[in-house]
Amino acid sequence: MKKSILSLKYRNVFLIYLSPQSNVSSGTMGFFDFIFKKTTKLDNDFFGEIEFYEDWRNSLKSYFRCKRSFDHYDQLVEIAVEADLNGPSQKQIAFFKGIEDNYSAIVEKISSLIDDEFRQWENSPKIEDFRAEFAPVYIQIPKCQNKPIIWEIDFESYLDKNHIITLVMSDFNAQNILIDG
Repeated sequence: MKKSILSLKYRNVFLIYLSPQSNVSSGTMGFFDFIFKKTTKLDNDFFGEIEFYEDWRNSLKSYFRCKRSFDHYDQLVEIAVEADLNGPSQKQIAFFKGIEDNYSAIVEKISSLIDDEFRQWENSPKIEDFRAEFAPVYIQIPKCQNKPIIWEIDFESYLDKNHIITLVMSDFNAQNILIDG
């Protein structure tokens, strides 16, 4: 039987079409498994179900993603944990617990920074109650191999859902703030 495989180059991308009559070998199916690979999910004792996202260009930047409760809020927070296929390390879990345990001190340090930056964007009143006006929506945990630990936390304003505030943190101190919206 004659193979009917057609490949086209369109805008520097090769498109491959296999006709229903083509005699596809298992080697070709390996190619499609690579393109349409299944996601890897783990059940982590601390984070719950986590899904692996592989950075094929730089394996050191691969990470797991999940949604988890955060002790100080009723809603789930999206979490990205830089890790290989073995999953998050005990250091990363301890660091996340440290964020939860020290959240009041973190909020105290960052609320004036966010207030100053936020008021440059909007002619809004001073932040009265940070926890009532802002909620964490995303936390990025690095591998925690080097000190200081550089990580990110994003907040959404309850008063203005059009703004996301990203803080780059060094241990528990803000290094940089970005307001997107």
